[in-house]
Amino acid sequence: MKTMFKGLLIVLVLAALPMGAAAQQLFDFTGQALIPGSVGGTLDMYGEIFDPVPATTPIPLDFANYQYTLVVQGLTLDVDGFTQAYSGGTITLYEDAGTVADFGSPATFTDGTAILIGTFPTLSRTVFPGGIGSVAGTVDWTGGTHFDDIAPEDQPNWTFLSGTHNGVDQAEPGYDEMWDGKVEPKEPIVADTASSFGSVKALFRD
Repeated sequence: MKTMFKGLLIVLVLAALPMGAAAQQLFDFTGQALIPGSVGGTLDMYGEIFDPVPATTPIPLDFANYQYTLVVQGLTLDVDGFTQAYSGGTITLYEDAGTVADFGSPATFTDGTAILIGTFPTLSRTVFPGGIGSVAGTVDWTGGTHFDDIAPEDQPNWTFLSGTHNGVDQAEPGYDEMWDGKVEPKEPIVADTASSFGSVKALFRD
């Protein structure tokens, strides 16, 4: 009976692992963007990351004690038109226990610790009539103090998506657009601290 109970427990544990790993993971952000006026100019965006409950962040973030900001810099406009194409540029996730981020002072978004740093292989921006638009791209993480918290196979090819609005009631003074978006892995990633099969086998031991 005891062995049967342990066997049932093993089945339940193994069944629960994929369910836990499948929970939606994302960095949820709202920010303000500076849009280039012509080909060759660069796009920058300064945003704040929020707790995405009921989803979770791909790596643990301490929202109770830190502010997290997301900064996009140096995206070069290669093709202009209804849909714009950008290349290059960096994306950085900062953790800051001090200065509160203020859109009137962009430096307050970058004065924390860079916990994740990445690049954009691709990014496009489309604006529809009425000033509403969308942004879509991919991100490869390449550095940062928490870079090694992500397994090597999970570091490239994340999805970057955002809605945009350039209305005067949406863009902060000095900015061109409001962005509201997310950065997420193609599939949920599993932390290095996840239970190993060895720990599951240990349940059979007396």
